[in-house]
Amino acid sequence: MSPCVLIAALFTLSVAVAEGEEEVQRVCVGNAFRLPVYSTYRTVVFTPSSEGTKRVLLEKTMVKDPRFEWTRDKMLVLREVTYGDQGLYAVKNTLGFTFEAVHLVVLECIRSFHRHYGESFEHSIPENGSLLEFSPRGAPHAASPIVLWNETDPETSSARRGRLLHSRRVWVAERVTQADQGNYTVRDVQGNVLSHRLLIVRGEWRRRVTP
Repeated sequence: MSPCVLIAALFTLSVAVAEGEEEVQRVCVGNAFRLPVYSTYRTVVFTPSSEGTKRVLLEKTMVKDPRFEWTRDKMLVLREVTYGDQGLYAVKNTLGFTFEAVHLVVLECIRSFHRHYGESFEHSIPENGSLLEFSPRGAPHAASPIVLWNETDPETSSARRGRLLHSRRVWVAERVTQADQGNYTVRDVQGNVLSHRLLIVRGEWRRRVTP
């Protein structure tokens, strides 16, 4: 076998091995996903885990999906992950060979917040958030959540438990009680979960008076 053929065979083998290797990243829904690209001459192709078509996210430095950002340190960044972003991200070189493959697994992580009785609870709404739901703690599993805020249909919103500060896109519940305990879920206009928050209210809050 000639040296040129041998080198070509070894190169093909190394590429095939690289394509078979996948790094796995696990990211909580609503958190950021960062994909190192390392070069301005790469193409990033995304293949969703669920039903959907393969699509190009990045060509050199041109971002094809407005939800992603290209940073100065050559990273492709998705600020707020949804379940639809789960799948394989392949970084390819100019010849079309896979330079790196990352499999994104999206997890349903719930952050817990503790407040004392009578204190305020703030919940930030992401830019693409369209719906805020509340499931009271201890409610039956089959019970429908309470819609606290609906951007596309404000009349369905319940103002009993708080209000939205539009200038900051923050939903605020003042003077919380045990009735405010439970899960707060933000969804986008397609119904995808953007974030989960669990509020736990501790016993009655009392202000200490210094004699």
